[in-house]
Amino acid sequence: MTLILGIVLISYTLIAFEAIVPGGLLGILGFLGLIVAAYYSFLEFGGWFAPSLTFLLSGLGGLALVFAEFKWLSKSPLGQNLFLGKIVDGTSNSLIRAEDLLGFSGLTLTDLHPEGFVKVNDKDYDAYSESGFLPKGTEVKVIGLDAFRIRVEKKGVEKS
Repeated sequence: MTLILGIVLISYTLIAFEAIVPGGLLGILGFLGLIVAAYYSFLEFGGWFAPSLTFLLSGLGGLALVFAEFKWLSKSPLGQNLFLGKIVDGTSNSLIRAEDLLGFSGLTLTDLHPEGFVKVNDKDYDAYSESGFLPKGTEVKVIGLDAFRIRVEKKGVEKS
């Protein structure tokens, strides 16, 4: 009987850690532990009633543990770090039209290796330098657009 209770307690521990450790493996191992406890209940008491009752009651206890854990964990200091509790506001980038940027001059906000950020018309853009490395503060000219960035070159450099 103590072996069965020990297996159930170990299974509950695995199920409890499942809420903290992602992946599902600990929950599956906890569930398999409940099956093992039911098997040992069969070996000790025989028949089908004791194993069924062991599995049913320990399974309900496991579900109650998970429910109580998520209710408690979401309000605890540890749970505040594990669960998303805020709404993330944001907007997606507006569509960049070629006629709004092509030929305009700007200034690099970061080093372009060859990617980085530039400011054109008082807006920040992700940019790719066709001139290779450009240090921060370099004047650039917009020469093209990609799907998610603008292509720039150092101002005064003409392609041949």
